[in-house]
Amino acid sequence: MSTNGEPPLTYPPGLPDDVAPLGDRVAGTLRTLLFVLGLAGLVLVVGGVNAGTRRQFFFSYLFGYVFALDVCLGALFWVLIHHVADAGWSVGLRRVYENLTRGLMPLAVLFIPVLVGIYTNNLHNWYAFVGGPEPEPGSHEYHQWHVKHLYYAAPFFLARIALYFAVWLGYSAAMRRWSLRQDAEGGAALTRRMQWWAPSGVLLLGLTSTFFAFDLVMSLQYTWFSTIFGVYFWAGGIRGSLSAAVLVVLALRAGGRLRNTITMEHLHDAAKLMFGFTVFWVYIAFSQYFLIWYGNVPEETQFYLLRRNGAWYPLSILLPVLSFVVPYFLLLPRANKRNPVMLAVAAGWILFMHAYDLYWQVLPVLHQDTVHLHWLDIAAPVFTSAVVLLAVVRGFQTAPLIPVRDARLNETIGYENETP
Repeated sequence: MSTNGEPPLTYPPGLPDDVAPLGDRVAGTLRTLLFVLGLAGLVLVVGGVNAGTRRQFFFSYLFGYVFALDVCLGALFWVLIHHVADAGWSVGLRRVYENLTRGLMPLAVLFIPVLVGIYTNNLHNWYAFVGGPEPEPGSHEYHQWHVKHLYYAAPFFLARIALYFAVWLGYSAAMRRWSLRQDAEGGAALTRRMQWWAPSGVLLLGLTSTFFAFDLVMSLQYTWFSTIFGVYFWAGGIRGSLSAAVLVVLALRAGGRLRNTITMEHLHDAAKLMFGFTVFWVYIAFSQYFLIWYGNVPEETQFYLLRRNGAWYPLSILLPVLSFVVPYFLLLPRANKRNPVMLAVAAGWILFMHAYDLYWQVLPVLHQDTVHLHWLDIAAPVFTSAVVLLAVVRGFQTAPLIPVRDARLNETIGYENETP
């Protein structure tokens, strides 16, 4: 198949034909469905502004945006960590992650409404200290405002956001470009290049995603702070992106693709990683809660006290139960890890609970008395997710479904999972 005027790609001998790029008919159907879904979400989101619910629009949009972005950042982590570890079994999965990172480009554009919300007067009380009135000297918020308003001043804030996206877009685009070049050229030179750049990418991704979480989510309550919040943010994104990748692979296999390349042996290992990061997520979540509860410092406890109001309290109690206990027991049996239906249920549940977690982080700042579920809370993540999936489908349409000339491809095709 020829793409972008390049010479036709010839597959290595013995490579299954179920890894060819998606045909125009299949990809066109998927893109039409996603376009209709995304357009419906966009109409509802824009309608939220016209209906006079501007504050609700902003917080709902932020929730949907951060959900989609966190999954894409998690996918970038998996691309980079694959090269850092020089893994053989996950070569087939790498292209799925590379295509998920394609969502970062449209999400960079979709960040504009977030900026509009931040710097539009009287839209909300988030970043009130950015160009807003200075609190009265001696008030509870005066010290925090005095310390933090320079950090959140517009030039410095915008420069940080630009830096974050420059790192994410630079590494994701470079890794996918070199991967596609290897499809055409073969050899191990491009593999070594990706392995050389990947460690710095992991380091920069960890730093930028941590500060992004500080800047856009933690500072919704700008007088609150937590040094572990960045880890909590990207731990959720890592397991959310892994679950999204598993769902994509299962969908492709249901359509007759990748059945001879990404087998249940690979999905078994992916399920074990989902299980492991579920435990890691709850470890980080409990560590943050326990240290704040034990210290009992007002500047720290305000985060959890806000989420004890009204219906937020039972949702707070249910969060560890639904986000940890349920997937823990779903993925604990070996048979479930190798059952496509159970694996799809577990992956879908984890992805849904990641959205639940982000909703619990963002929306209590707007509705402090109790939960007020709004239709914008559904429309926003539907819109942003559809945009990301459109980019993913386009990626599968323009390139083979796996890296067909990776030096370690034979390891992944013949891979057998020998551990329980």
